[in-house]
Amino acid sequence: MQKFILGPCSVENRDLFFQVAEALYPKMQGRDWYLKGSFDKANRTSITSDRGPGLGESIDIFDEVRRHFPGIKLTTDIHETWQINKLIGQVDVIQIPAFLCRQTDLVTNVACNFKRINIKKGQWMAAEQMQHVVEKARSANPNCEVWVTERGSQFGTDRLIVDFRGVEVMREFSDAVILDCTHSTQMSGNGVTGGDRELAKRYAQAADIFGYDGLFIETHPDPEQAISDRDSQVELNWLESWIDTL
Repeated sequence: MQKFILGPCSVENRDLFFQVAEALYPKMQGRDWYLKGSFDKANRTSITSDRGPGLGESIDIFDEVRRHFPGIKLTTDIHETWQINKLIGQVDVIQIPAFLCRQTDLVTNVACNFKRINIKKGQWMAAEQMQHVVEKARSANPNCEVWVTERGSQFGTDRLIVDFRGVEVMREFSDAVILDCTHSTQMSGNGVTGGDRELAKRYAQAADIFGYDGLFIETHPDPEQAISDRDSQVELNWLESWIDTL
């Protein structure tokens, strides 16, 4: 079954997270869907950028969402090992951010404590190099289900480019290969990270052609007002319509 990781870039606040959950929950019944939201955008470009609600407030929001939407599955990303114990029982999949995918202690400790781990491929890494990262997780817990997410590669330009050949390579050593449709459109200019939500929509439509096992798509009711990744997140109403075509 194809996996879907859908939700806002940042949890932002309770009302925003609930709005996305309410829109997607009825449409994703019967599908392997994980509602995504980051409690802390710890790798923002600027020290003054909004990082989100933080771990404590987000856990309260996660708990309320799980009670309000029976059977919903959640995922979030993690940055430091001390956060692991706080999230046990709160989310179903832990995501390792691309910039941290080679942090051995982070990968192995998450694998020991969660049944599923989703590791973002670093922008500077070839698909083949991710095998070593997956081996770290499996050495810590052979029973851990390890997903790898493609989020574009940096080829000496100011924009990320998706090498679609990598899906077959990474499937040989992981349990699932997912395409991050939104982050893969990122561009950097004048020290600011941008993106292209129209390209993200095309990636979503093309992923099945290249045989990805799942899709990662960030969405927001009003992307222009999002606290992060406002250029790459797709509109929530577009995502709802797109789901109806599946």
